[in-house]
Amino acid sequence: MSTTLFTAAPRKSLVTHVEDELRAALIEGRLAPGTRLVTKDLAASLGMSITPVREALVRFAASGVLTAEPAQSFRVPQLTVAQYSEIAQIRKAVEGLAAFNAAPRITAQELGEMEQLLKRYLAAKAGSDTHQALTLNKDFRFVLYRAAGMPTLLGVIEMLWLKVGPGFNYLYPEERAAIDTHGNYNDLMAALRAGDAEQARVAIDHAIDDGAAIVLAALAKREALQA
Repeated sequence: MSTTLFTAAPRKSLVTHVEDELRAALIEGRLAPGTRLVTKDLAASLGMSITPVREALVRFAASGVLTAEPAQSFRVPQLTVAQYSEIAQIRKAVEGLAAFNAAPRITAQELGEMEQLLKRYLAAKAGSDTHQALTLNKDFRFVLYRAAGMPTLLGVIEMLWLKVGPGFNYLYPEERAAIDTHGNYNDLMAALRAGDAEQARVAIDHAIDDGAAIVLAALAKREALQA
């Protein structure tokens, strides 16, 4: 058979690769609020030319996730107390909906994955590995959200996390006191095992409220200092 009938699978787009790297860094809170991203520096760190990096950064700026600045640079926005509070309320609505719909359909395999991620998350917190803890927290939550089987809703949740993810940096070191347990997540896991949709939603609501309280306190302190 002639091989000309087939074409080789194209390599992953360089722009897509940059977008994926930036998306993960933002959602996982690895880019703190106010971080300046210089196009040429980011291109050097990724080992590629400036063009695909600039295109990816421009796309994120167009969606409001980053802000464009002079000299081919971009910045992770500093959310205000009002902005973060508003997004937290929206997150409760959409993430609560995802938890509600995931509870009756989540599989034993997905529950097992969440249990393992929760153990690793708590271990990372115990070891003061902030970035790893943030990454594992994101992985834990998105196993749940994917289990809802609602791809449009998942996209909305991801966009909200892109906006608030940098603020997750403020969760540390304040949360490190409770390193061997996580009340909201324990409640969530119990609700999921029981298939209790309403209690799963409540557990996510409480998790968002507790995290938001810490972040909002830090933002309020920052705003007071800048006033």
